[in-house]
Amino acid sequence: MAATQQDLIVRGEQVERVFINFRDDKYVVNRRYQRKLIWTMEEKQSFIDSIIRGFPVPIILLAEPIGRQDGTLEIIDGMQRMNAITSFIGNEFAVDGGYFDLNTFATTKDLLDRNVIEQKTPILQRERCLAVASYPVPLSIYEAAHGESVEEVFRRINSGGRKLSRQELRAAGATDAFAECVRQISARVRGDTSNSDLLPLSEMSKISITNRDLDYGISADGVFWVANGILTKEQLRQSRDEELVADLVAYMISDEPVASRTELFDDYYGASFPMTSSSKARFDAIDQAIRKRSPELVDFDYQRVQDALALLLGQAKTTFSGLIFPSGNGGNPVPRYFQAVFLALHDLIVKKSMVVSNSAGLIARLTDCGRNIDIQDGGRWGAENRSKTVDSVVGWIQGFFEEDKNPDPAKVHWVTKFQNLLTNSLTEQAAYDFKQGFYTLKQSPTFDEGSFDKIMETCAAIANIGKGHKGYVLVGVAENAQTAARVQEIFGIKPLSFGGFYVTGVDHEAKYANKTLDHMFQDITNRVGRSALSEPLKSYVNSHLKCVQYYDKTIFVFEILGQNQPSHWNGKWPERQGNQVNDVPPERLGALFERFK
Repeated sequence: MAATQQDLIVRGEQVERVFINFRDDKYVVNRRYQRKLIWTMEEKQSFIDSIIRGFPVPIILLAEPIGRQDGTLEIIDGMQRMNAITSFIGNEFAVDGGYFDLNTFATTKDLLDRNVIEQKTPILQRERCLAVASYPVPLSIYEAAHGESVEEVFRRINSGGRKLSRQELRAAGATDAFAECVRQISARVRGDTSNSDLLPLSEMSKISITNRDLDYGISADGVFWVANGILTKEQLRQSRDEELVADLVAYMISDEPVASRTELFDDYYGASFPMTSSSKARFDAIDQAIRKRSPELVDFDYQRVQDALALLLGQAKTTFSGLIFPSGNGGNPVPRYFQAVFLALHDLIVKKSMVVSNSAGLIARLTDCGRNIDIQDGGRWGAENRSKTVDSVVGWIQGFFEEDKNPDPAKVHWVTKFQNLLTNSLTEQAAYDFKQGFYTLKQSPTFDEGSFDKIMETCAAIANIGKGHKGYVLVGVAENAQTAARVQEIFGIKPLSFGGFYVTGVDHEAKYANKTLDHMFQDITNRVGRSALSEPLKSYVNSHLKCVQYYDKTIFVFEILGQNQPSHWNGKWPERQGNQVNDVPPERLGALFERFK
């Protein structure tokens, strides 16, 4: 089929118009192929300095995909530059010691007057702010673009290799089952998951890995790979974590041990050029292997092992590197040592259906084991040597495992998933809500009937976001530090902190009420059944209610799914506006029902 000629519009867009579109969420990022925000403070400042001096800057390429009805434009190339412009205008960083003057143009002055943005000081000289405001940002809009062509354009623009890492180029636009599975697992481990692949540019900072001096998103120091000494921050920035996950997944799903080397990753992603018969055979083999197991199960298998390791390190009160090299390893990252231990745990937990029977003994056995793990040096890790290394670790630790006589997968995969839910709530506030518990925080606590009614009302409001829209109410997570402190004061328990959230759990409430968690779960289930929540949402919430473990805390998870028609509670039609619940007035009921057509 002949290629279709696409319309290409090139124009200069004033900075103020770019900022208005940004505030209106007109610029979106497709996480299927776009990398995260990675520019350092110095890179952002240098770019803004170029604009102030009137230097030409590279063109920003946007796409208007076919079928997109909301008027949004997908950023193909220039996300880092566009973020630098909008975050500088928003007073997130200074240039030459001064912040952008929000009185420079009408849009920012209005935001300043309404206290939406705070003016930081010192303020940059007026003429410099005017130079930024009047600068024509070069935009090229690729109209009537198909999704596949957008991803191909992205890959080709960056194929010189100077802008993107090799892994980012492999992943750009790759849609096979292996690539998609690795992408999702990697995001879960990093903690930068999102409900949708399409995110407004304004939300990207919340789930991007921060560099020093940038006060947003996810701290690189807290990401599993860096915190445990497995990868460096620079390697994380280059998406080496996705290479590591790809390496692990390929080994997990293959019938025979596979080698670890860069060229194989190109084959797994279908990114080898030219594509030889052997490259195509490897691509087909890995695609068939992951489909045979199913991407969902592979993702689940990985989470089970990841969570088992996270719980083990939590009990040991150390990092992975600190566990296997307690005397230090010269500060060097240890990705292959991690692979050896992870794949050994996978063999025991997934392949052999075993569980840890003696965690203290397992921790003792793994302590300083790095000295005894035979790791092949160099860029290539042969299949035979890799297999022998994994098998040797299995042999050392299998005495601390036993057969899982009562397998219950729901209990073992909520460390990572729960953290992902908390992170997702940052970019989609309307679909998430949090409650510290079911009981009041008075000196003599009682079951909070009003709060439970509010949970049910919130379930209806989240369901009314739209048909098929999923959301969650998490009970056992305090809304803020003050509430968490009050829970500790009343019940004497110490909350767990993660990413600005305070996990209190509900175990202390069950103990206070002289109930087991099973009895508490049954009581909550009965209350949902008696509630004024409409069907079929009520039945969905009840059948999907979960009681999950996050370290030593138990959280109740209310899962909500938008039904085929709007849901109501107690005769009202609630909806979410941000993190607030409001009743839909009679004159707007027609618009509510229109969402479900």
